Amino acid sequence: MARYLAAQPQWVAGKRVLDFGAGSGVAAIAAARAGALEVVACDLDPLALAACRANAALNGVELGYSEDFFAESDRFDLILVADVLYDRENLPLLDQFLSRGREALVADSRVRDFRHPLYRRLEMLEAFTLPDLAEPEEFRHVSLYHAQRDRASGHPAQAL
Repeated sequence: MARYLAAQPQWVAGKRVLDFGAGSGVAAIAAARAGALEVVACDLDPLALAACRANAALNGVELGYSEDFFAESDRFDLILVADVLYDRENLPLLDQFLSRGREALVADSRVRDFRHPLYRRLEMLEAFTLPDLAEPEEFRHVSLYHAQRDRASGHPAQAL
C-alpha cells in the first residue's frame, strides 16, 4: 500500500485519511508524505500505535492516533486497509469501512479474490517485505480493491 500511495499520490493528496489496522504505520506515513491533509493511524494494539508514533517521528511526519475505529466520526475521505484480511473472520469489516469514510482502498495478499458487492478489484500489485521474511511467493501478490459511497445518497455504491 505504501509503495502504491507513493506512486499514486492523488489517492490521498489533500484528503483526510484513516489507516485501519495501521501496524507499524508504513501506509499512514506514506499517505502523509504523499500530501494527505490529515492522517489517523488506527490500531487496537497499543504496541502497534507506539510503533506508529516512533516511525512517524523517524520519518518527520505528523499523524493522529486512534485505538477504536468505531469511535471515530464519519469524517474521512479515504480509509486505507492493508493486510488485515489474513483472518477470514475479518471479512465482515468490509461492510464497515464506508461507515467512517467516503472511499476505502483495500490491499491484501492473503485473501486475493474476495467477492463483495461494494468492492471492485483495481489491480494486482507485486510486494515484498523488508527485512525479507522469506514469505511464500504467493504472498508477494497483493490485490488492490476500491469501494466508495454513492455521492447522491451517501450510501455505499455497488461496484461495477
